[in-house]
Amino acid sequence: MNSTGNTDLPALADTANRADTFEPMTNEDERPTITVAGVHVTLYVDPASRQVRVSIDLDDTEPWLQRNDKDSTVPLRICVQDDVTFEG
Repeated sequence: MNSTGNTDLPALADTANRADTFEPMTNEDERPTITVAGVHVTLYVDPASRQVRVSIDLDDTEPWLQRNDKDSTVPLRICVQDDVTFEG
C-alpha cells in the first residue's frame, strides 16, 4: 500500500510539511515531539548527561513515504551543522 503510482509527491510533501504538529512536554513522562507525515521526532536535553537527544519513531509513517522494500523502510537523512551524519 505504499505505491506512489500517480501521486504528486511534491504536493504530498508540501501538505505534510504544512500539517506538522508540535506536542510540548507537559509532564515528566513526556518529551517534546514534532510530527510530520506520521514520523514522530522527539528532541530534548537530558539533564543527567547534559546531552541533546533525538529520537525518531517511524511506526506511524505515511505509506507514500515508505520504500517498496520488504520492511517498508523510510528514507532518512540526518545532518548536524550542515554535515550529513547519516543517510539511508
